[in-house]
Amino acid sequence: MNEYEEIINTTSNLIYHIINKYFKGYEKEDLYQVGVIGVIKAYNNYKEDKSTKFSTYAYKYIYGEIYSYINSNKTLKISKEINTLYNKINKAKDILSQKLMKEPSTYELSLFLEIEESIIINILNSRNISSIDDIITSSDNNLTLSDTISDKKDYYNIDYLLLNEEIDTLEYPEKEIMKLRYFEDKTQSEVAKILGINQVQVSRYEGKTLKRIRKNYQNVA
Repeated sequence: MNEYEEIINTTSNLIYHIINKYFKGYEKEDLYQVGVIGVIKAYNNYKEDKSTKFSTYAYKYIYGEIYSYINSNKTLKISKEINTLYNKINKAKDILSQKLMKEPSTYELSLFLEIEESIIINILNSRNISSIDDIITSSDNNLTLSDTISDKKDYYNIDYLLLNEEIDTLEYPEKEIMKLRYFEDKTQSEVAKILGINQVQVSRYEGKTLKRIRKNYQNVA
């Protein structure tokens, strides 16, 4: 066994831990191989220091490598997100059909799922969306697929400890949005009503804040 194989074996559990914590919904074995690249990069740059364990040092390399891989392979991400939403709509149709004793309308589905009716219509009529940033509503306040998916907080797999540390640095309305969303368990629609803004604004403020938190996390040594 060479030195690379040894260090990969010792960090294998760490790679899976990061995948399970931050990147649920993707093929684990594909991401594991990407995580291995992060381990090797960390190993090549690591200078033994009594104050910093290798696992601590490698953490940001593994996370950063996987994060970059996912962002550079958007088509993989898009197909999974569209399929997830499509499957949720179909499950909701089954549940409502039993409760209502009839085929639910798209409006009834939108109330049940807390998703705009126009989005449900678009997903049901066509799954040929080429980009996660494609506009999928025809209203004045256009929503993209990423806006819709981001309403489900588990999509981000956010580290609540990290979020709690970052939230005090935010300004209005980001600070109020993150508190309501992640500590009072409000939906984007509920937050919009409380703050007197629309759901699109809530979604985009939330998305930008989460990206900034991820970026700050990646820059932590």
